[in-house]
Amino acid sequence: MELLEKLGINWGLLIAQVVNFAIVAGVLTYLVYKPVLNLIDQRSERIRKAMEDAKKIEDQKKEMDAFRVEQMKKIDAEVGAFFERSKKEAEEMRQQILGTAQEEANRILQKGEQQLKEERARVLGEVQGNVAAIIVRMTEKILEREWSPADQKKRIADLTQELSTAFR
Repeated sequence: MELLEKLGINWGLLIAQVVNFAIVAGVLTYLVYKPVLNLIDQRSERIRKAMEDAKKIEDQKKEMDAFRVEQMKKIDAEVGAFFERSKKEAEEMRQQILGTAQEEANRILQKGEQQLKEERARVLGEVQGNVAAIIVRMTEKILEREWSPADQKKRIADLTQELSTAFR
C-alpha cells in the first residue's frame, strides 16, 4: 500500500470513485442501457416479423404465379381445343358446301345436257322435215316431166342451191 501512496493514489478517493462509477454504471444500465436494449430487441423483433411477412408475401407471390401459370396453361388448352373444334367444324362445313355445290353443278350439267338433247332432237326433226319436203318437191317435179341432160344439170344446180340455203 505504501507503493500506491508513493505513486500518489489515495485509497479513499479510489474507493469513492469506484463506488461512484458503480452507481453511475448501475443508473446508466437501469435508465439507459436496458431501455436501449429493449428498443433494439423490439426493433429486431419488428424487423424479424417484417422479414417473415416479406417471406410469406414472397411465398404467396410464388403460389399466385404458379396458379396463374397453371390457369394460363388451362386457358391455352381450352383455347387450343376450341380452335381445333372450330377448325373441324369449318372443314365439315366446307365439305358440306363443296358437296352441295358439286350436286348443284351436276344437276345443272344434267339439265343442260337434257336441254341440248332436246334441242338436237328438235333441230334434227326440223332438218328431216325440210329435207323430206325438198325431196317430195324434187320428186314431184321429176315426175311431172321428162328431163333432158341439160334440164337435169340445171335442176341439180337449182336443188343444190335450195338445199344450201335451207341449211344455213
